[in-house]
Amino acid sequence: MALDLTTISPEARAAFIKDGERFSSEDTLEQANGTLNGYSLHGSKLAAFGFAPEDALELKDARDALIEAGVGREAKRTNKKIDTAAHATAMRDGQGVRLRARSVLSGARRVLLRVGKTDAVQRIAALLDRESVAADDAEGLAKQLDALRGALKDAAVEDAAQTRGGPQVIVDLEAGAKALRDAAVAKAGPRGTPVETETLDLIDGIIVSLSRTARDAAEAAARELSEPAIATAFELSALYKRRGKKKAEEPTASAEPQGA
Repeated sequence: MALDLTTISPEARAAFIKDGERFSSEDTLEQANGTLNGYSLHGSKLAAFGFAPEDALELKDARDALIEAGVGREAKRTNKKIDTAAHATAMRDGQGVRLRARSVLSGARRVLLRVGKTDAVQRIAALLDRESVAADDAEGLAKQLDALRGALKDAAVEDAAQTRGGPQVIVDLEAGAKALRDAAVAKAGPRGTPVETETLDLIDGIIVSLSRTARDAAEAAARELSEPAIATAFELSALYKRRGKKKAEEPTASAEPQGA
């Protein structure tokens, strides 16, 4: 059974989203798994205290919806590490080809100065002075490589650099700029649309509400049945173990909609 978000009333939807905004989806996923594990052990004892089998099924569906959205996916975390490493490599290689291109331009400038091509000498000098410090971001460094390549493709400069590494460094500058831009895009990754973000917040809020309901039922059952292990199995430890990107402080009086 898939989670049907279209059946939720506007009032409940707004309340769930507001609550879900305060928690990261990674934490709500962990909490859903913890609560469902507790239910597998003690679920039969909770129906009389307010948490029914259909509530557990809704929690499972919400948990599965997060997983389908990619939350907690190991491959996603691995890809992010790979993208970060590729970005660092592109930056290192880009800085290297930038330094080589500057050296090639300096050699060409000396040749051009000897033959009196002062305009070309001045353009090279201005570029080398203006771009004396390597940019510390991928796009900025890519633009520097573009500028160096443009200078080297000037007819007079290209001729002077012909036997001084010019042809190869022009190729490498173009490849380096492309690698930098590709790595920057990969590292940034796709951004979720406002609708996608709201949907995740809604699912997070549903999980938080159901987990709290299960916790309250477990505490009541544990007290009446004299089985403290029941309450322990439904603690909200994943939600309140740390502070993340969203503020996570449980209200003293729960305001989530009932029966949604």
